[in-house]
Amino acid sequence: MKRFLSVLIVGLIVVSAAFANAASDAAFPSQPITITVPVSAGGGTDLLVRAMAPALQENLGVSVTVQNVTGAGGAIGFAQGASQRPDGYNVTSLVAELLTVPQVSPVNFSYQSFVPVCNVNSEYGTITVRADAPYDTLPEFIEYCKAHPGEVSFGNSGIGGIWHFVAAAFAQAAGIEVTHVPFEGGGTAVVALAGGHVDAVPVTPQEVEVQVKAGTAKVLAVLAPERLSYLPDVPTAAEYGYDNLVFTIWRGFGVPLNTPQEVVDRLAEAFQAALDDEAVTQFMNERGYSKAYMSGPELYDLMAREEAIYAEQAVALGLKQN
Repeated sequence: MKRFLSVLIVGLIVVSAAFANAASDAAFPSQPITITVPVSAGGGTDLLVRAMAPALQENLGVSVTVQNVTGAGGAIGFAQGASQRPDGYNVTSLVAELLTVPQVSPVNFSYQSFVPVCNVNSEYGTITVRADAPYDTLPEFIEYCKAHPGEVSFGNSGIGGIWHFVAAAFAQAAGIEVTHVPFEGGGTAVVALAGGHVDAVPVTPQEVEVQVKAGTAKVLAVLAPERLSYLPDVPTAAEYGYDNLVFTIWRGFGVPLNTPQEVVDRLAEAFQAALDDEAVTQFMNERGYSKAYMSGPELYDLMAREEAIYAEQAVALGLKQN
C-alpha cells in the first residue's frame, strides 16, 4: 500500500510539473508589456515605435505601453532597460546611441547588456537648416560656417548621441567650426530648430518632415550612399565630394540578458508581424520609413561591427581618450 501511494504521489508530481511547464510555456505574455524609448517624444524612433504599438498589442493579446525615458543622450533609458527583470515584459528600443554613449560617458551598460530581438528600420541622417537661412545648398552652408566660425549651432540628441557624432563628423569633414547644442533627443532638437534656437540639425528626414512641409526647415543634403526616393531633389553629401559622410540610423529592440529564448522568439515574431501590418505599412510609406527587418543575431553582429567604428571615431573626434 505504501509503495502504491509513493508511486501515486510521484506520478501526481510529474503530471503537475508537466502541467505547470505547459502553463508556463503558454503564459507569455500574460500581462502588459512596456517598451522603453530612450529618446524624446516626437523623434523618428518614438514615432515609429508608437505606430507599431497597436499591431503589437493585437498580436500579443496584451496591452503595449510606450514610455519615453530620456536624458544623458539615451543613457538613462538604456540603463533602466538593461536592469529590468529578464521576463520579456520590459522591452527597450535600441538605437545607435547604445553604441555611442559608452564611448564618451562612464556608463554601466553596453550593447552586450541586451539580448537583441530584431531590427525593423534603417534610415540616414541629413543636414537640415531653418527655411529662412541665408544658404540654400550644402556648399553655401559650409562657406557661411567658415565665414562665421563657431557661430553656427547644431542641435543634437545629447553629448555622445548619434547626432552629436554625425554633426561632429560633418564639421570635421567640411573643415568648419560649429557649436554643438545637446537636447534630450532628435525630436527636441528639431523643435528647437523650428523655433529658431539652433541653426541646423543632422537628423533623419522623418524627424524634420513636418517642419519641411510647414515651411520652417529645409534639407540641404542627405548623408546616404545615394539620393532617397522620397527626397529625389535633395543631393547626397557625396555629390559635393564628402564621400565618407554616410550614416545608417538603425532601429531595433532588445530585452535584458538572460531573457528566455522562447520569450525572445515570441517577441521577434510579434515585431515581424507588426512590421507587416497594413496600418504600420501605410504609416511607414507615408512618412518615408524603410522596412529593414533583421533577426536578433543579425542585429547583434551589426552592433558589434559599428561599436568598433564608433570607438575609433570617438578618439578621432576628440570625444574619447585612447
